[in-house]
Amino acid sequence: MTIELIISRDTTLLVPMLHDAEEDDSRIEYAIDDEANTSYAAFLGGDCIGAAVMHWDAHESEIIYIAIRGDARGKGYGKLIIGELIHIAQQQKTQALIVGTATTSVENLIFYQKCGFRMDSIRKDFFSYFQTPVYEHGILMQDMVILRHDLGTV
Repeated sequence: MTIELIISRDTTLLVPMLHDAEEDDSRIEYAIDDEANTSYAAFLGGDCIGAAVMHWDAHESEIIYIAIRGDARGKGYGKLIIGELIHIAQQQKTQALIVGTATTSVENLIFYQKCGFRMDSIRKDFFSYFQTPVYEHGILMQDMVILRHDLGTV
């Protein structure tokens, strides 16, 4: 099974796909439109099953957003997309990938660790921009955990 990442700035395709990663569509659109970022549509055959937005840097590149279409979750596609992003990072000789998720997003924390990421730091009060408080597992979403995957490239 092969996932193909296609560079795209098609907000009509990417924003709905990434909405589960970020509730504020304008923030997603901003990230896609930002020339410093690269956004990808993830295709399995001719079917778009996911998307990602990356900020590439030689030292430390960040997965800004990543999401899999709801009906395609739990089939290993997220791990395949992460694998492709790691491959691109290694080709670019990036030293590490980082990704952030809410401290309350237990499933995401497990997923990223299964993909080789390790907890690195906390961004306190990261989610203070939310207009309405968001709760996961009965816990107020406030802080972001940054996870890091060292790639060993120079």
